[in-house]
Amino acid sequence: MGTSAGYIPPSGNNWNSLKRQMGMLLDKPEKKELVLSKFITAIGGSERFSTSNRPIGNNANSGRGKSFKSSSARKTSQNVLGFFSDINTNGLSQALQDRNIDLNDKNLEEIKETLIDYFTEPSIDGDTDASSRAIVTVMDDLFSEISTEEELENYFNDVISTEKAEKILCGFYENYIFELFARTFFEDRTQHSNQSDAVEILDIVKETIKSKISTHQCRANLQDIDFKSQDGANFVQGILNDILEILEDI
Repeated sequence: MGTSAGYIPPSGNNWNSLKRQMGMLLDKPEKKELVLSKFITAIGGSERFSTSNRPIGNNANSGRGKSFKSSSARKTSQNVLGFFSDINTNGLSQALQDRNIDLNDKNLEEIKETLIDYFTEPSIDGDTDASSRAIVTVMDDLFSEISTEEELENYFNDVISTEKAEKILCGFYENYIFELFARTFFEDRTQHSNQSDAVEILDIVKETIKSKISTHQCRANLQDIDFKSQDGANFVQGILNDILEILEDI
């Protein structure tokens, strides 16, 4: 995991405190939940960050870089859920036709890459970069359970109404938050320690995110939501806020 060229890690009171906690994480892994909580606070807090369409702050407490917003993540989760909801209602062929997605004569790997391309945006900031990386992980997880092209339609038909939806929404946000964290700190940590230490810290953080939100339910009545509507936007924003609150609480 690296960061983009010229990327400047944030600084300021919240960030400096968080970096000190990270520096102790390998020797004191019990601090892992505190590190996550401080990270959520530093990017604006659960409620503010989950509603932010514009970069948050540029002062001593919020940090430099101004890359902390969640609009791309919420848009991506809304679009992906809308896609699978349409499949559940109208079938795969119609959902693809409505979006001008052509999967003809493609193998499974090509189909996966086509869908990833459709749901990702050019990485212009931390939000879009983390969203793109997260959706790649989600699609990898979904396609890991599909063995043949013949299985694809049957598998996709019931994604929105089964436990597979957890991989989309909770799984997407889980990976999105991790990617935000990794982008922010990997380069900074490698400047102060070796790369293997930085990777170990990220492994600890990733497992902690997964563990803390593992019991949160992300798929209740998804098939009843119109994800093209404001209700759909409000729903995905609410789930992000809920997850961030869990991570912020220690």
